[in-house]
Amino acid sequence: MFAWTGWARRLGDPTGWPFFYGWVIVVTLFLVNFATMATGTLNFGLFVIPMGEDLDMSRGFIGWSQTTRMLAGGVSGFILGRLLDRHGARILIAVASITTGACMIGLFFVQNSWQFLGLFTLMGFIGLSAPGGLLTSVPVAKWFVRHRGRALAMATTGLGMGGIAFMPITQLFIDGGGWRYAWLMLAIISMALTLPLALFFLRKQPEDIGLLPDGADRRPLNLQQSQPPVEAQWTAGEAMRTGTFWRLILFFGVLGLAAGGGSIHRLPYWVEQGFDAGLVSIAFAADAAGAALMALAAGFLVERFPVRYVGAISSLGFAAAVGLMFVTFHPFFLFASVILFGISVGANMIVTTYVWAEYYGRAFLGTIRGIVLPATLVTSGAGAPIAGYIYDYSDSYTLVWWILIGLYVLAALVIMGTKTPQKRSV
Repeated sequence: MFAWTGWARRLGDPTGWPFFYGWVIVVTLFLVNFATMATGTLNFGLFVIPMGEDLDMSRGFIGWSQTTRMLAGGVSGFILGRLLDRHGARILIAVASITTGACMIGLFFVQNSWQFLGLFTLMGFIGLSAPGGLLTSVPVAKWFVRHRGRALAMATTGLGMGGIAFMPITQLFIDGGGWRYAWLMLAIISMALTLPLALFFLRKQPEDIGLLPDGADRRPLNLQQSQPPVEAQWTAGEAMRTGTFWRLILFFGVLGLAAGGGSIHRLPYWVEQGFDAGLVSIAFAADAAGAALMALAAGFLVERFPVRYVGAISSLGFAAAVGLMFVTFHPFFLFASVILFGISVGANMIVTTYVWAEYYGRAFLGTIRGIVLPATLVTSGAGAPIAGYIYDYSDSYTLVWWILIGLYVLAALVIMGTKTPQKRSV
C-alpha cells in the first residue's frame, strides 16, 4: 500500500518526467470524457420511453430537458471559459463531477416532470456534462500546438469509448432495476472515475511547470531540442472583429440545430420501427465506436489538411446517415445509419475542439470558446423540443429527418467557405 502511494505520488509530479506529462493530461481527460458518457448524453435516449411513461412526459417536454441543459451550459460557458484561462480545469472538473453526480442521484427520487427538468438544467450549468466539451478540450489545446490534433483526438476518443461502454450498461441497469436504479448506479460510476483523476493529475498549462507545449523543456540545457511552432494569439475582442468568427458561429449554430433535433429522437425512432431495444442499444454502442475511431483518424487529418475540409465532410456524413433512417426494413440499415452518424460525430468533435485553437491560438482559448458557447448552444437547445413537437403533432419523424438533412448540407457549405483569419501585424 505504501509502495503504491509513493509510486502514485511520483506519477502525479510533472517535474519528474517533463516530456510525457502532456500525455498524462491527455490520458486523464480521456478518462474524464469516458465517465461523462454515463451522465445522460448518448445514453439518454434509453431513458426516453420508460421515463416518459412513468412521469407522463411528452416527447416535446423531454426535448426541453436537453434544451435547458444546453442553454444552462451556454450561460455558464462565458464564466467557465475565463476561469479555465486563469485557473485551469482541475478544481472546475472536480466540482462539476460532484454536482453532476448529485443531480443524477436526485433523478432517482424525482416524482414529477418539473423536478426532472430542474435537475437537468443544473447539470448544464456546471459544465462537465453540458455539450461543447469546454472543460475537457481547452486544457488539451493549451498543452499542445504541433501535435494538437492527435492529442485532442486521443482525449476526445474517451467520449466514443464511454458511449460504447455505457450504452449496453445503461440498458442492463434499466432492465435489471428500472430507470431510477440506472441513474443511481451511473452517478456512482461517473464520480468514482472523474473526481480522483481530476484532482490528482490535472495541471493548468505547461508554462506553469517550466515546460512549453508538446513536451518541450524551456530550461537552458534543453534549448537545442525541437520547439513548438509559434502561432498567432488573438484576444477575444480581436477574434470577434473577424468575419471568420461569425461564420464559425453560423456553422456550429446550424450544425447544433440539426444535432439537437436528432439527439434524443433517433434512438426511440428505431425502437418504434419495431427493433428490439437491446439491439438498438448495441447499434448505438457501434455509433460510439465509429465516433471513437473517426476521432482518432480526424486528429491526424486536421494536422495534414485544412480543418474546414474535415468539417464539411463530417456534415455531409450526417446528412447521409439521416437519409438512411428512411430505410427501416432490415437491421443492416439501422447499423449503417448509426455507425455513419457516429463516424461523422467523431470527425465533428475534433473540428469543434481544434478549429478555435487553430484559428485564434491558445492564450485566450477558454474565453473565446466561452463566448461562443451561448450563441451555438441556443440553436442546439432549440432542436430537441422542435423535433419533439413536430413528432407530437404529426405522429411521425419524417418531416424532422428531411429538415435535418437540409441543415447538414447548409452547414457543409458554410464551413467550406470559412478560411483561417489573418492577423495584421501592428
